[in-house]
Amino acid sequence: MIEARDVRLGMYGHSNQVAHHALYMYDAAGQPWKTQANVREVLSRLYTGSEIGQGYHGDEDNGEQSAWYLFSSLGFYPLVMGSGEYAIGSPLFKKVTVHLENGRDLVVKAPKNSVKNVYVQGVKVNGKRWDSTSLPHSVVSRGGTVEFDMGSRPSSWGTGKNAAPVSITQDDQVPTPREDALKGAGALFDDTSATGATVSTVELPVTGDTEAVQYTLTSSDRAKAPTGWVLQGSADGRTWTDLDRRAGESFRWDRQTRAFTVGEPKAYGHYRLVLTGEAALAEVELLS
Repeated sequence: MIEARDVRLGMYGHSNQVAHHALYMYDAAGQPWKTQANVREVLSRLYTGSEIGQGYHGDEDNGEQSAWYLFSSLGFYPLVMGSGEYAIGSPLFKKVTVHLENGRDLVVKAPKNSVKNVYVQGVKVNGKRWDSTSLPHSVVSRGGTVEFDMGSRPSSWGTGKNAAPVSITQDDQVPTPREDALKGAGALFDDTSATGATVSTVELPVTGDTEAVQYTLTSSDRAKAPTGWVLQGSADGRTWTDLDRRAGESFRWDRQTRAFTVGEPKAYGHYRLVLTGEAALAEVELLS
């Protein structure tokens, strides 16, 4: 028996998730038509299933091959994980309706779509012109309509100065990803969700002035997870400023990690998390 493990288009190997971002990088390079053509080539040639006895063409680890197909068929893909944006490609169908978990529908239309019309000529989101190859999750999650105008030749759509997807660097700068600023001992700062604590206030051990831009909370037992809290900062440890306040929150499973953004970051020498009553947590991170 021959197992198709490494199906390629030229030097492109789609058989493992480490390559799945590659075709969408043309969006970031200002050449979105190459994303469009190559994504459609993969959709048409490498997901043929039983027609040539191929099936999945590589490691279907946790459904990542299927996820790539589903996202790419819709016409967008989470190129930069955690950024809250999708990179636009080339939709496979003339119309798809996605029933979102909030009860709303996302409708993706491409009425001129065909085997030859793989190039995006223009995009409208809820009837308004959309010139960026980046599509925010905040827009998609509200439902509505994304309409693609398709054609048989590459176009200049998505090639403008600010049209590319989000990037953590500019030009040839060295990446400086966010890091956890909490260096103290204890079950909530030991970089594992295997431990935890029941608390009402958490003093966050930072070293020196730290500008926190995000923070994460990991639930222990979801039934005992916090539902409300306020993140506070202080210069002297006595006078506190509210940086982020939450209420009506929930964790959907045990040991779920959720990320939250500080709206107006500023450097403080002291941080604390004040919960609305006692609750169980497994891990806390303060990202700077």
